[in-house]
Amino acid sequence: MVEKEKWTPFSWHCPNCGAIVTGYKNKKGSVKVECKRCRATMVRTPKDKKHDCIDIFAPKGQVRRG
Repeated sequence: MVEKEKWTPFSWHCPNCGAIVTGYKNKKGSVKVECKRCRATMVRTPKDKKHDCIDIFAPKGQVRRG
């Protein structure tokens, strides 16, 4: 018997511009999404029950100021 996967959306605010982004888990349990407003790419990885890690990558050609 084949188990059906449950597609649960994960939404959060983009730390770069504040727009709401939504993505779905892949087989490894992480969520990869690209912001439609600023084109930043984010990867949300679950570490344990109460801890997620979000890695943010700038779009091509954009660099961090500071």
